[in-house]
Amino acid sequence: MSATPARGPLVRVAAALALALIAGGALGSDWRSPPRSEGPETLPVRRLDGDPYVAVNDLARVLDATKFWRADLRRLVLRSGSHSFTLTEDNPFVILDDRTVWLPTPVRSLQGEFQVPAAMVDSLPADSLLPRLRYDPRRERVVVLPPSGGVGSPRIIVLSDVTRIVFPADQADEAVVFARARARFRIRFGGFFTGALPDSLPEDGLVRAIRPIPSAGGSAFEMVVAPEASGYRLIQNVALRRVTLELQRAANPELEPFADEGPPGPRPVRVIVIDPGHGGNDLGVIVGDAIEKDLTLQLAKFLKPELEHRLPAHVILTRDGDQSVSGDRRAEIANRSRADLVLSLHLDGFGDPRARGATGYCPPATVGAGTEGEGGRGPLPVVLLPWRDVASGHAVESRALAEAVLSAIELRGQGPTRLRERLSTSLLGVNAPGILLECATLTAPGDRDRVLQEEGLRDLAASIAEGVVAYQRNQ
Repeated sequence: MSATPARGPLVRVAAALALALIAGGALGSDWRSPPRSEGPETLPVRRLDGDPYVAVNDLARVLDATKFWRADLRRLVLRSGSHSFTLTEDNPFVILDDRTVWLPTPVRSLQGEFQVPAAMVDSLPADSLLPRLRYDPRRERVVVLPPSGGVGSPRIIVLSDVTRIVFPADQADEAVVFARARARFRIRFGGFFTGALPDSLPEDGLVRAIRPIPSAGGSAFEMVVAPEASGYRLIQNVALRRVTLELQRAANPELEPFADEGPPGPRPVRVIVIDPGHGGNDLGVIVGDAIEKDLTLQLAKFLKPELEHRLPAHVILTRDGDQSVSGDRRAEIANRSRADLVLSLHLDGFGDPRARGATGYCPPATVGAGTEGEGGRGPLPVVLLPWRDVASGHAVESRALAEAVLSAIELRGQGPTRLRERLSTSLLGVNAPGILLECATLTAPGDRDRVLQEEGLRDLAASIAEGVVAYQRNQ
């Protein structure tokens, strides 16, 4: 844990699925192609006389239901916990607990097995003990939703100076913006995307492109926002189950600003300094068997070969054993090696056990955010910084690095993630782009169990490395 003020908790469901692809770079040319990820379990849908049906045996399996057959009545009862569902052959009326529901087509029998109209799954009781099912007519399947439910097709509403993208979302409070550069604006939901993106976008709107990107246990979208957009706000309506992303042209102090962006093109990354936090008599956070100083060093040793494998860069550790290293010495190592970026690794701890996930700290973009003066009439005056604050001169690149790394962590289901613009003590005197990364929260049982396992630390190292590669490519 770093020497920074305490942060409040942020609670969201974090999944543990592994991804084969992390979309950390630019938006591809094929905006309509679906992301390559494992996704949720699905049930096949077949057509009978042109109508969609799902086999009752598949339905019983995912509902963990017992079947009771009445041959004389041609009736089948499925019982799952306290729920019962009564189906009768050639009858469009089904009894779901104490409700009678009319379906657009009757229950059918095919080779001795009941076939249930796919529309029935949307009428099943909303019960935390039952899996949540949703019929996806676009892909002809029934989706077994995660606990966070689903995300539907967005509507785009364009007014004179405002563009709204409205997503139906079962758990609206789980939506989060986790990258806010105009060229790669990213929003993530806990629920699985069962809708479809529009075939075209309004020419007079503030969204130029939108596509889905892979996300472990949820769904995420990356957008290109028009340069004339001044800011955004995220409106989470839990009661109506919808999330609205509002973009505005006119300046408004109530809006969230977009991130400053540096010049396009690959960034030079020849030397990377990894700074494992704490060491020696400075133990850091201790929770049970988890000791921060040991875990940050182990993570750094996993991260070093990951970076060297992915980038033609020389990777240096500020400590390679359990020794005390002063803050000035850490900065000296980074500066003498002429580091192109610095990663200060820490692990967090909170009094509230519900708090979990990762937090990135980068210097605030108060200087170094541009090269033009007001109205573009010339360069900004030279700003001379005290040596301890020189990291602020790299604020824009540091912000880009933080967003790239946190984005990779978020999309691999190792979040939730948060970004704070604050010059941490670990970056004092560091004359390079850098971030302090609280990689996980040791006081959260799930996070702690994950980083105490070698596989969990290696996966975390892979996520950080993917974020660094995305930062270097700057596509």
